[in-house]
Amino acid sequence: MAKLDFFSFGDKRKSHPLDDVKSVTEWYAATQREFAAGSHDQITKLLSQFNQDIDSPSVATLEAIIELDRLGHIVHQQLCAQYLSSKLLPAIELQQRAQILSYGRQLVAAFQRFMSFDPEGEEAPQIRLLLPLVIGKMLFYLTENALWHYYRHASLDEVMWSNVNQLFRYAEEQAIDAVPLQLFPGETTTTIHDLYLAFLMTSLLNSGNLTSRQIHLAYQLALMLSNRMTLSRDLSGESSFIVNIQHASPPSRAHNVPQLQGIRVWSTTELVDQLNAWLAVYDGGTTPQALRERFSRGVDPGLLRFLVREWAVKPFRFERAERVPVASKQLEVGRLLSGVHRLVREYEEFLAQGDRQESPSVSVEEVAEIRIYGFLTGRRREKNVAQDEVVKIATGTELQLWDIENQSDSGLGVSLPAAGAEWLSLGALLATREAGQQAWSLSIVRRIKRDDKERMYLGLQLLSSRPVAAYTKAENGRNADPTLPVGMVWNQGEIALFASAMKGGVKCNTLLIPLFSYAHGKKLQMFAKNKGFLVALGRVLEKGADWCQVEIELIRQL
Repeated sequence: MAKLDFFSFGDKRKSHPLDDVKSVTEWYAATQREFAAGSHDQITKLLSQFNQDIDSPSVATLEAIIELDRLGHIVHQQLCAQYLSSKLLPAIELQQRAQILSYGRQLVAAFQRFMSFDPEGEEAPQIRLLLPLVIGKMLFYLTENALWHYYRHASLDEVMWSNVNQLFRYAEEQAIDAVPLQLFPGETTTTIHDLYLAFLMTSLLNSGNLTSRQIHLAYQLALMLSNRMTLSRDLSGESSFIVNIQHASPPSRAHNVPQLQGIRVWSTTELVDQLNAWLAVYDGGTTPQALRERFSRGVDPGLLRFLVREWAVKPFRFERAERVPVASKQLEVGRLLSGVHRLVREYEEFLAQGDRQESPSVSVEEVAEIRIYGFLTGRRREKNVAQDEVVKIATGTELQLWDIENQSDSGLGVSLPAAGAEWLSLGALLATREAGQQAWSLSIVRRIKRDDKERMYLGLQLLSSRPVAAYTKAENGRNADPTLPVGMVWNQGEIALFASAMKGGVKCNTLLIPLFSYAHGKKLQMFAKNKGFLVALGRVLEKGADWCQVEIELIRQL
């Protein structure tokens, strides 16, 4: 295919797509016919060439870029939605992420070129009319760039904060921060002031315990409710948060500072009142009309309660288990439900063989015992009907070693190299044990923070310190589907992990099973430690990408 060259020059400059609105409309129509969804990349290439090759662009070119942004917006949003709604292979995810970010960066760079227009120039009045929309679009794509950092639990650097704060400061100085504008056709009218506030509110959700979809929804809610807040220069007792628009730093909780020129504060009273009003409707058993119309799925009471706490008018105080710093300790880690199950049962097999040289204090009978709360049981011998064909993962090449930073009664804080950790996500199930120990525990990833490019920090919650390897069969005793991956089958049943959990201060029985196997009320035969039970699956307590932890009701012993 011939290389497209839109910016060739001879004695007279040839026409190109960004000459005016008509030219770019015709170019996009032809590009869409030829490339279809690939037109997204073609827009990025066109803008990249413009940013490199065209000097002194005219206001007609600015109008063409605005029109190009409008034309490509639907394809761009579809690409973003596809990323958020599906689990992609790492290589495809990386490619798609690069496409989205490059598109926004080129648009911001293109709009940036018109910010230094000559105030006395012939085209200055026309550019001033377009300036609120230009700055609004730049804020939109800078926010999008920030969101993609937050999706990966990374922080924004000083350059980003300098650009965003400086952009708002310029709009404020030009008295255009409150001018109504519509970023794209059919969307709600907004202002630079509201777009900036939505950016600030989303940046406050940096604790690392929201999924990418939850962060996206939180931003949409912040954008929806940003007109209920107002930036002010006067710090008072009613102020909730503070930002200095002359500094390259994020917002924080309002605190006593000198009345510097760049200080801006705002209160979240009205925003939180609205969130609480929606929660009251949810508690009444229905979905708020405004959320039903705006969001097809995703916004739930759990997310709203989290936002009420994080965006509270005053800091929300709650008790947390004390974290104790730890030095020179490492954590061995196994991942995926199949790998976790294998590690747990390898340890049980090791104990059953009587090899206690490295853990003499542990009794085989103690570990072999399965405590079923609320149910008296006896032992039932069952012969293993099939040898496990899974390749053992308890080798140095499969297990990972992470550094333990701190620990509390409920879990651990660990750090690890960021390279090779792309598989980590909130809700990931892990088998964990301190290096040098034998017994495995079950942990879940609750928090992810990428403070720099080389390392990341995780907060792990302990789910169970004594999981028991189990397997399940259908209610009628039918074996597992033979087409399941080998790692998901054990003793001709689907793998599962039995663990006790606390519910209202009382221990209850739970089962960790593959997510695809769950249905509320479903009856299964469960086998563990030579015992069999008929159980019914109850409500889901925890859920990850490929597993869930559910309460089980014991019907009878087999």
